[in-house]
Amino acid sequence: MRFWHVSINVIRKCFLGLLVLGLPLGAMAEPLSDVDVQLLLDRLRALRDGEESRSDSRLVVARNAFLAAVQSDAAAHDLYLKCVEKVRFEDEKRSSQDYREWKRRHKERDDTAGLRRALRHQLSWLLLTLELAMNPEGRDALGEMALERLDAMFRDVKILKNQQRILEGDVLGSVYAVAYGVAGLKVEDWPSGPMQLDTVYEELVFPPLRSPGKLDALRAAWMRRIAHESVLLANWSRPGANRGARPGGNRGGRREENRDDRPVGVERFISERRPELLWMMEKDLFAVGDEKGAALRMLKHIERYLGHKNEAKWIAEFEALVNSQGEPVPESAKIPEEDRGRTGS
Repeated sequence: MRFWHVSINVIRKCFLGLLVLGLPLGAMAEPLSDVDVQLLLDRLRALRDGEESRSDSRLVVARNAFLAAVQSDAAAHDLYLKCVEKVRFEDEKRSSQDYREWKRRHKERDDTAGLRRALRHQLSWLLLTLELAMNPEGRDALGEMALERLDAMFRDVKILKNQQRILEGDVLGSVYAVAYGVAGLKVEDWPSGPMQLDTVYEELVFPPLRSPGKLDALRAAWMRRIAHESVLLANWSRPGANRGARPGGNRGGRREENRDDRPVGVERFISERRPELLWMMEKDLFAVGDEKGAALRMLKHIERYLGHKNEAKWIAEFEALVNSQGEPVPESAKIPEEDRGRTGS
């Protein structure tokens, strides 16, 4: 029998169900008949479906509350305060005085325009997560919605500076999700936070576009992915002040500095990360079907970025890709060994 894993409460309800159904309870030594088994299973399914119905109802309640709060920064913040009061104070049996004291400190130290906007974006991503949980079959349609949310965040990139913790964190671990009982949702292969760019693109945006008829859209999505990372570095990285300070430059009591205010990570992104992302894009396009065009662009890419730390890897991957199509790489297309490692223009 497969009832050993059923909880005590379910067994009790099944037992009551037998009473309702009029099954004899006195003859406890009798084996279950086929009819008995069917009745028990029907009852169990009803209990299970009732639980699923309650779960769906919880998602609907949460979604409606979040939809109302995501309409403005102030509404998102008001709901945040209510959720904090419930989760961190009421549920933990802490006093209302403790909550008022926390709220006062929050207003003085943390309640900024950036925080309110970040909470609104967090709610927006949580809504998208609920959408997937309520309709797993509609996953492919969420890619464009995810891009819209990313674009909205990047339009706010300046005001969102210093709010990375909220935007990179798991929305299902947020105070919103805990307060509304949706923190335990299981969503597979899903970016838990909106600023998890690699996962957002690889799990949501790119897969529906990987078909021969959507090459232009796939390439455009790749370029947006590269632009998004560039914008993050340009706005959220630490400026590289004092990197070019002139020695002995103390004139008239002032230290002479050749300041470079460009963020520390931008130069490395331009010289290392961006070329690698462009290469990954061309490999993706090649695999989807743009073999000739991607192969020609990959060859130009290798030529342009001679000296890049991944040059040898690119060459090996290019040869493997082209050879896998049954066409050997012509000697004229191969980069001479003595030229490898040279710095490109």
